[in-house]
Amino acid sequence: MTPYLRSELAKEAQLNMETLRFYEKKGLIPLPQRSAGGYRLYPEETLLRIAFIRNAKSCGFTLQEIKKALVKSADRSIGISDFIAVIERKITAVDLEIARRNETRSQLEALKFGLLSHDRHPGVQDTLAMLNMND
Repeated sequence: MTPYLRSELAKEAQLNMETLRFYEKKGLIPLPQRSAGGYRLYPEETLLRIAFIRNAKSCGFTLQEIKKALVKSADRSIGISDFIAVIERKITAVDLEIARRNETRSQLEALKFGLLSHDRHPGVQDTLAMLNMND
């Protein structure tokens, strides 16, 4: 396959060129070879790498985590069991975040209920008075 110029790769990968530069700078995609005229020439594999980055980001992985996986895969120091362990840790983190968000939601519901109640708690009354929100 013919290598891609930066603009062609950006279009094919549905990214802007600044994102490609950023990924290069961060080491997420390898620096491309240059043509005799100085144009960057990206191989087809770069599209696969960008697809991996996009998918990993959509699963909640950070660019730092993605780079670590790419580096370890390049030197063959990560296996499927290692990758599954990373995924399981990410699932645990997501579950904890969901629990935190549910607790926050419960607190907001309680606050709303307290504000709408005809028999407001004295602390709620004091807060409303301080905020000049007495009805």
